[in-house]
Amino acid sequence: MAATLQVHPGTLRPSLVQELEQFHTPGRLVSSYYLSLTFGRPGHDGEAARLAVKDALKNERERLEGLEVPSTVRHALRRDWELVHELAAAATGDRRARSLACFLASEEGYARAFALPWPVRDRAFFEDHFVLWPLQLVLDQADRYAICLTDKDEARLFLMSFGQIEEVSTVMDEIPGKVRFPDPFGELEYQRKHVEYYHHHFAHVAATVLRLYRREPFEHLILGGLWEKLPEFERHLHRYLRDRIVARWDIDVHTPLPQILERAVKEEEAVLARQAEEIWRAVQESRPQRGAVGPEEVLAALWQRRVQALLVE
Repeated sequence: MAATLQVHPGTLRPSLVQELEQFHTPGRLVSSYYLSLTFGRPGHDGEAARLAVKDALKNERERLEGLEVPSTVRHALRRDWELVHELAAAATGDRRARSLACFLASEEGYARAFALPWPVRDRAFFEDHFVLWPLQLVLDQADRYAICLTDKDEARLFLMSFGQIEEVSTVMDEIPGKVRFPDPFGELEYQRKHVEYYHHHFAHVAATVLRLYRREPFEHLILGGLWEKLPEFERHLHRYLRDRIVARWDIDVHTPLPQILERAVKEEEAVLARQAEEIWRAVQESRPQRGAVGPEEVLAALWQRRVQALLVE
């Protein structure tokens, strides 16, 4: 089966990284490419970036041709290179992508590419497994967010990281409506069932969020829905999840995806600002033994490998 290479449209989930980690081809070689799509200096346009990418790929092609491998392996690696070359040419200039991470095994019909929000060092690896440590260095720079929007009978779950969002699950449950009866006792019983059923729905949603957390670990959780019902839903969440809540929204569960992303990005900015304030307070309180301020002190701490967190204005 011929491989095709396209940028993954959703978030880069932990399960995708695990899939890459588990991919091995004993006796054959696969390709891991990391390409920066920006030239790296202010004032240079997209054409300079395209030339830089072209030069980087040219160097890797020359290295590929110098490998002492059988002709069938070299042919597969050339096909990998061609796919990366085509994708990089199309992706250069896209403001949303600062770099690409591409993983290919043409002989197996396998190819994945991810757009990253920061530049990376241009490099390629030809091994019997995908080389992931440069990717992990980027992933460690940002937290993952889960977003759960729920009302009494429907819920939507999202994952967000690096400014990208993906809807990953929907939960639907049958809930009896509020119907007026001539008999007041019958109406009370029906309302009791209504409340009981939507609490079953909340428990169902909470269990789904917990399964998502175990499958796709995230650092922060945002809840949204009817403001007066959010506390009732929150009581159904596992403590692991309640401890990760960073925001609660009064929002309709059917809100369009772009609006959810826009609001989630603002919440992420608020979380980062709070973290920066906490780090700055710790630096100020820890001086002079464990805090460093200013170029000389900070560079000395970096040289001595004493830095836990670094703030740059």
